[in-house]
Amino acid sequence: MIVRIRFGKSRPLTGRAGGRAPAARLTASFLSLVAISFGIFGFWRVGQDLGFAGDFVFSSGLLSHWQVWAAAAAITWYAAWWLNRYATRSAIADEIEEDETPIENVTARV
Repeated sequence: MIVRIRFGKSRPLTGRAGGRAPAARLTASFLSLVAISFGIFGFWRVGQDLGFAGDFVFSSGLLSHWQVWAAAAAITWYAAWWLNRYATRSAIADEIEEDETPIENVTARV
């Protein structure tokens, strides 16, 4: 007697989320530096308002307020955190997928 066990088709390897993990990690690193820069601009503006820092780059307009720089730093930092989290979860998912060996057809004689 021959017993044949057939499994459904496996998922295609294209379009996996893990393939984008290195790009996400690189972008997150860049956004972290941008967030630090925005924070420095915010502290510089607060320092100028308190009188112990030199003249700020933007003397008037929307970018002359420290609240704008603090908000930009917070939003950029959150985006970097989210991308790091995405890259980490994608890397974990890739490790799990690599441990499983796909079996398409199994034939057993009984």
